[in-house]
Amino acid sequence: MKKILMILAVVLAFSVNAIAATINFDSTATGTYTSLSFSDLTITYTGGNGSFDVMAANPGAPISGNALLTYYTNPGAAPFLVTFNSNTNVNAFSIGVGDYNQDEDNTYLQAFDAAWNLIGDDYYQNPDSQYGGDLLSVATTSSIKYVKFWDADPFAGAVYWDQLTYENNASSVPEPSTMLLLGGGLAGLAFWRRKQRS
Repeated sequence: MKKILMILAVVLAFSVNAIAATINFDSTATGTYTSLSFSDLTITYTGGNGSFDVMAANPGAPISGNALLTYYTNPGAAPFLVTFNSNTNVNAFSIGVGDYNQDEDNTYLQAFDAAWNLIGDDYYQNPDSQYGGDLLSVATTSSIKYVKFWDADPFAGAVYWDQLTYENNASSVPEPSTMLLLGGGLAGLAFWRRKQRS
């Protein structure tokens, strides 16, 4: 019986692993948007008239292909807002930020729970000599519902955002194939035990 319980625990442990997802915007057409919706989240911009651009940009890692930019439609330090859908349980989030070597960039990230309590934040200063940039990231034991990220002075909003990555822990219900394998294994063990007793 102990063996059966151990096998069950192992199978269930593998079935609740977090699913990491990355949105690199390469499949999003270039143009001006007021929101972008994906399977687990929606991205909006909170400044001006709410519009932002998806542009081709390749200043260097982590920015390549298409990326988000607000500077031409709504320059300023207002944040992008990521809202996760109700079927998510996100505990880790990161976003790449970068620019061409024009000016210093002061970039910020904040993560909030469903009640808008701040549960994590990060800051990155991109030097004026830098091609590309780095990642802003948070990891928390609380569930992330909202994320804000933005670029402040000296030229607020003049950075590219790419490689949005998050871990969704809402995959706690095993897939049907996992349940079939588990059921078959348990039935086989029960049959084997009966045979041993007779």
